[in-house]
Amino acid sequence: MSDAFRLEYDPIRPTATIVLNRPDDGNRLAPQDMLELGLAISKAGRDLNIKLVLIRGEGEHFCLGRKLAEPPATPPSALELRERITKPILDVYENIRATPVPVVALVHGDAEGFGCAMIGQCDLAIAADHARFCLPEMDNNLPPTLAISALLHKIPRKQLMHIVYTRDRFSAAQALTYDMVTQVVPAEDFDAAVAAIIDKLADRSRRALCAVKEYMGIAPYSEPQTASRLAANILATVFSSPEDVD
Repeated sequence: MSDAFRLEYDPIRPTATIVLNRPDDGNRLAPQDMLELGLAISKAGRDLNIKLVLIRGEGEHFCLGRKLAEPPATPPSALELRERITKPILDVYENIRATPVPVVALVHGDAEGFGCAMIGQCDLAIAADHARFCLPEMDNNLPPTLAISALLHKIPRKQLMHIVYTRDRFSAAQALTYDMVTQVVPAEDFDAAVAAIIDKLADRSRRALCAVKEYMGIAPYSEPQTASRLAANILATVFSSPEDVD
């Protein structure tokens, strides 16, 4: 496993926590780290004993984005660039979406670039009130289309374009209004708020948690009649499942 993060299982609560653990480098991630991160999220979410996958960072920051490598002597081809750079990033987003249980970002500090987009892709995100967010890629004339793809259905279009073009930092309170995070709490109450939301979710059955995520992953993009039928089918499946089957 990459040394950029570690996976912790709670012996009491049915949760798996991915801890980004390069605090001295702002918990930045190289492409190979991202590839392994996506696989770790997927693996934890498939564990039938797990009801929540949590992502947090060590130190002052949540994640300050991608760890930059020295440019290669020979510029990569488009296919090589897609395989080495873009695929690991998009795989993380896809693994978060495909993980059957809720994936929750615990944002105790700043998030930039990939870190900011990953939070937007998570199902829930709890942020300390001092956390700050930004997409700084255009500082280097790099259009952050991958990050935009993760935030496209979270942040209103004009606000998202403003964030991308200006590269301005925005507060946790603003992130809440953008629907990028789901709860903002005072920094001194962060741990207690995290524990409370974990307790609320973790005492529900895994099948019920998965059903809500499955429905919300499809229904917003469906015609109303299709969304209604899907709602009935998923609910019937949950109702007809034995109580001890998650």
